[in-house]
Amino acid sequence: MQQSEAEFRSLSENSPVGIFRMDAEGRCTYTNPRCQAICGYTFDEALGEGWLQFVHPEDREWLMQDWSQTLSSQQQFSAEVRYIHKDGTIHFAQMRTSPLSRTSSQLIGHVGTVEDVTERRAIEQMKSEFVSIVSHELRTPLASIRGSLGLLAAGVFKNKPESAQQMLDIATYDTERLVRLVNDILDLERLESHKVNLNKQWCDGAALLEQSVKTIQSLAVESQILLSVEPTSVQVWADSDRIIQTLVNLVSNAIKFSPPHSTVTLNVQEQADRVLFEVKDQGRGIPADKLETIFGRFQQVDASDSRQKGGTGLGLAISKSIVQQHGGRIWVESVPGQGSNFYFTLPKLLD
Repeated sequence: MQQSEAEFRSLSENSPVGIFRMDAEGRCTYTNPRCQAICGYTFDEALGEGWLQFVHPEDREWLMQDWSQTLSSQQQFSAEVRYIHKDGTIHFAQMRTSPLSRTSSQLIGHVGTVEDVTERRAIEQMKSEFVSIVSHELRTPLASIRGSLGLLAAGVFKNKPESAQQMLDIATYDTERLVRLVNDILDLERLESHKVNLNKQWCDGAALLEQSVKTIQSLAVESQILLSVEPTSVQVWADSDRIIQTLVNLVSNAIKFSPPHSTVTLNVQEQADRVLFEVKDQGRGIPADKLETIFGRFQQVDASDSRQKGGTGLGLAISKSIVQQHGGRIWVESVPGQGSNFYFTLPKLLD
């Protein structure tokens, strides 16, 4: 019996699932370490009704009401509950209990399990939001294309060549936008699922800046923006194509949101353990509450930017994924009305 008890305790103490025990009155008598980690309390703090103090205040009333019915009916119980840890973080947990009885009429308590579903909920929410946003973003250009081609097919502009050309131009523009959107979505998914192999090699930092400028020069000329590359000599271990893609994304954004006849400056500099890239513009700037969120999917400073500026809302998300896969970091510093400074770092190989 001692060996059996020791084995059971070892299984419980090392279980990847939270386990707890309640007496017949619903007072906690045992929690294993995993349960304590999920719910945010210690063994002693959970005893009796102490565990209830760690349940989110908004969940306590309905939880106790449902739990009381379980005590009286001797049925299994299942609920998703929020627990507040001492550091203020909130964990979502799936709690399940089953009655323990000596006989069919004598209840001696309940045994329960707790599973942390915080990460799963976050992923499900991200998927839901992503599908919703993609559906909207795809539907908008498709509706425009369908409308334009539908009018042409119906012969509405049969004798109006200029109007017919306008409809074709609209269809062409939205088709190109749709292709860019699909390509960006696929590119981002490949990056985040690590299906893209980085072809790292020694690259000249200044050459990366110059190539990026050549790639985006036509947009700069059209927008009357001067692109300036500060001379430097820095070697960086990176996938040159992906870093150029990142720089082009940052510079194209800078051009779109800068006034005519202003300057966008690019530079790279070597630091102690990293290489720092900077793209600086003299545009409208970014509000403080947007400095983090703009690196998310389909995030815009202004809701009308996607329509007016022609972007897909994925460029910064793609850039962030590329930089992170290189082991670096990307961020922005900005003052509304005074321009923005986008930075990203790449780790430097140390001898």
